[in-house]
Amino acid sequence: MKFKVNKELFNNYKNLEIGIIVCHGLNNNKEIDITNEFNQVKQSIKDKFSNITLAEYEIISKWREIYKSFGEKKARSSIEALIRRTVNGKEIPNINPIVDIYNMISLKYELPVGGEDLSKIHEDIELTYAKGTEEFVELGSTEKEIVNENEIVYKSGNNVLCRNFNYRESDITKLTNETKDCVLVIENVLDGKLKEAQEELSSLVEKYLDCKTKTIILNKDNSEIEI
Repeated sequence: MKFKVNKELFNNYKNLEIGIIVCHGLNNNKEIDITNEFNQVKQSIKDKFSNITLAEYEIISKWREIYKSFGEKKARSSIEALIRRTVNGKEIPNINPIVDIYNMISLKYELPVGGEDLSKIHEDIELTYAKGTEEFVELGSTEKEIVNENEIVYKSGNNVLCRNFNYRESDITKLTNETKDCVLVIENVLDGKLKEAQEELSSLVEKYLDCKTKTIILNKDNSEIEI
């Protein structure tokens, strides 16, 4: 199975990079405690944004600009949602160990992070423009919906794994306590700390969840990887 990025995306979004972490042999049933580390990250975000207007912050405004470029005006990036939730004093819910770890890293480095269960995917994964015929089942739902033409999505065959880059995950390929093999995705659209975030996330997953990982960064010079 391959993970591919449509090369047009690298042409249209000059700083785009996609960090990939492939995890095999995951033990996502373990009890882990990252409360102190996560609280430190959340407090750092609260302190940083005490005098910053979120809509004007560079990473947030950049993602909004990207969404508008392909016709999406209402959706907000996952990193904006995490930062906004933290600044407003709302809890980030515990989902399962690997999701909790990647949410912490996402917030720490201000980069969108997501993941898919590879046991539920049987064709190549591609980040690309939708044809407008692909099907999507939103997280927590059972109903199928059709995505918009030219929407930027992660898909496998005709099934959409995540809409609007990182906005909404699929219920079908969500990470659960039973997940053994998965792919984690980190998106960078500015001159951010993608490599550092990728290395820390990979290290934490191996440390806490007893698995092996493989990492690569996809860009205009290297747009696909065998996973």
